[in-house]
Amino acid sequence: MKKVEILAPAGSIESMRAAINAGCDAVYIGGMKFGARAYANNLTEDMLLDAIDYAHVRGKQLYLTVNTLLKEEELEDSLYEYIRKYYEHGLDAVIVQDVGVMRFIHRNFPDLPIHASTQMTLTMAQGADVLKEFGVTRMVISRELDLNEIKRIRETTSLEIESFVHGALCYCYSGQCFMSSMIGGRSGNRGRCAQPCRMEYKVSEQGKRVSSTEESYILSPKDMCTLSNVADLMESGIDSFKIEGRMKRYEYSAGVVEAYRKEIDRYLELGPNKYREFHKNNPKVLKDEMLRLQDLYNRGGFNEGYYQSHNGKEMMSMHRPNHSGVLVGSVKAKKGIQAEILLKEDVNAQDILEFRNSGEKTYDFTVKDGVGKGSILTTNVKPGSKIEIGDEVYRTKNESLLSELSMKYYDADKKVLAYGSFYAKVGEPMNLTVWADISRDSLTNKTEQVTITEYGEIVMEAKNQPMSEENIREKLMKTKDTPFEFDNLTISLEGNVFLPVSKLNELRRTALIQLEEAMASAFRREVLDLSDNHPKQVDSKTKNQFGLIATIRNKSQLPPVLDCPEVQIVYLDLAELSRAELPNFVARCKEKGKKVFLLLPHIMRASTYDEYLKNKELWMVDTIDGYVIKNFEELYLLRNALETSKEIRLDYNMYVLNHEAVKFYQDLGINNFTASIELNQSELMRLGCRNFDLLVYGYLPLMVSAQCVRKNTTECKPGNLNQPAILEDRMHMKFRVKTNCNYCYNTIYNSKCLSLLSNQSEVLALAPNNLRLDFTFEDENEVAEVLRQFVRVYCYGETGSLPGEDYSKGHFKRGIL
Repeated sequence: MKKVEILAPAGSIESMRAAINAGCDAVYIGGMKFGARAYANNLTEDMLLDAIDYAHVRGKQLYLTVNTLLKEEELEDSLYEYIRKYYEHGLDAVIVQDVGVMRFIHRNFPDLPIHASTQMTLTMAQGADVLKEFGVTRMVISRELDLNEIKRIRETTSLEIESFVHGALCYCYSGQCFMSSMIGGRSGNRGRCAQPCRMEYKVSEQGKRVSSTEESYILSPKDMCTLSNVADLMESGIDSFKIEGRMKRYEYSAGVVEAYRKEIDRYLELGPNKYREFHKNNPKVLKDEMLRLQDLYNRGGFNEGYYQSHNGKEMMSMHRPNHSGVLVGSVKAKKGIQAEILLKEDVNAQDILEFRNSGEKTYDFTVKDGVGKGSILTTNVKPGSKIEIGDEVYRTKNESLLSELSMKYYDADKKVLAYGSFYAKVGEPMNLTVWADISRDSLTNKTEQVTITEYGEIVMEAKNQPMSEENIREKLMKTKDTPFEFDNLTISLEGNVFLPVSKLNELRRTALIQLEEAMASAFRREVLDLSDNHPKQVDSKTKNQFGLIATIRNKSQLPPVLDCPEVQIVYLDLAELSRAELPNFVARCKEKGKKVFLLLPHIMRASTYDEYLKNKELWMVDTIDGYVIKNFEELYLLRNALETSKEIRLDYNMYVLNHEAVKFYQDLGINNFTASIELNQSELMRLGCRNFDLLVYGYLPLMVSAQCVRKNTTECKPGNLNQPAILEDRMHMKFRVKTNCNYCYNTIYNSKCLSLLSNQSEVLALAPNNLRLDFTFEDENEVAEVLRQFVRVYCYGETGSLPGEDYSKGHFKRGIL
């Protein structure tokens, strides 16, 4: 049966050690730059170099996270030197989000494997196959895919498939979230997400609250646990089981790896049928393992991810956004400041228990002495605490479990099996040959042998009692202070040998040190000659002319756009507009001399891809000028499957933040981009906007989610609903939520509309190709007024203003961290 990789999170050197000792096959880890967990205990350069060696000596792989978007100056000034040291030292792969970073790394380090991050929002093999020629060997698929979609990917690509199996779930499709960025300037695309999805919200429709007051964490999914689905996942074609959790403590990494190691090994040993039969006959095995995992971390229990569920309230943790702990008992009696707890689980000394009244924390305390299941635990509580008979008591820290995991997987490293052969002959130097295996691929059982022979002192003849084989073996087997232990050691002696014990010990130490160094050195590389390490910037030469683009999403928005001669290009949103009316919309635009582009959906999963391919005559209107795409699946659909020759443009979520990304897409024949909404004015100036459209007006999507706010708070209401739901946060900011049932995703929009109306001189100084106005919720009159004001200001240099005052400049001024 095919081996799979357990890929563990390592937010610190401690987590890496614990995960490797617990049995993972590879770790993913961040350095001091460019990782998607900027606030983890990321490793310094020296620490990371040592970590690479540590992993390789133990037969494991180490993948470096470079999975953020890089601005122009970062790519120019920092990336090459940052990667070079780790590349030369033997780094196994890099995890990448930015196509510019991908292109740069492949160009400069062509034999370094690249893993396409889940931040690339890859939902099909077709999307990932676009990236193959740029060194991508693995796709980290979107968490939202089900088992059938994964099986289809396996059937249609030779790329390795990595999928998350345990840990936190984002509410939004990874790589499509701007919520933290727009609310507080901390971008998830830069590894600095502030997790606004874990905050409280209320939902209303048509002015009436529809969400429960007890379920206020509307956007907070439970953590995923697929331990009970290991067989299905193994059979789906997944190559790498990825565990989320670089921000968590090392015991978490160790405990989760331990659980999945047991189940995967059991499956490989028993085979599919006997494995399922085993768990059918022994249900307590999984139950006990799940309890241990819940003790380590869970949010309202676990869900099983999207593998067999499309979405739903059962996947959410709406009562509590952080660690929920494990239910261990309930209050049986309350007498003054004392409470009696009837335990349903054993509790240990130094456990932390928490009383909850109607799900709300009322008091917590640390257990002094362990108490068994079924017993009464009596504790003092803070006077005035709202504790009632029947209240549930949860354990939020299991000290015994943490201590056990620390002792097993952190306090002492697991030894590497080595083999040796010692030879001693009177009159010749004694020698010790040692060898061990290294692995360059965590998905196969292929190994390479590394061998070292070390010579010692000339062997003297014993005058009295010669040294025995057993005596020599005893000295050579003392490997406590090394990574190794001998699995087999042969001793060959010729003559009555005498060997000083100190020299034997020195020979052993030197041989094993050299073996460790040789195993690490086997992965070293040399950088090829680099003639073009720092390519020229994108041409930022200014030009005087620009066009106006209007994006429309309902038919009432079309008339004012048609009546505005300054609008030269119209984007028609295919996800929102009626296909039946599409030819009419296009014809009316053409009558007014306007170019027309079709804007494709945010997400294209297999079912949507198939439907678009099957019914191409319903949307591929001959007279349009081209398409605006939002993902790689759409690029493949248009270029490869449908072989269109029409122009393809990129929307702003196909991120182009640096010149390497520009060149990547230009090599694919794409020459028109939409500027990132996360770059500020000076960053746009440095990049150059000659081939870019700049968004100057519109409600920006903050999240695109497979979850449904309506379904999770009221009920599933099929059909594109005209009236959006309203999501309101603690600061009373209101975010509109659009339900797109045709594609089954929600879009959450910013509470404030972007407007750069008052920034005319700064915008025009960037010399963008076009200025784009995105209309979403506006009616016909509002569209007409917005167009009127932007035309006055930008086309004729007059003054103008929009009604109301609640507008945002996005990141045009402030930028992101």
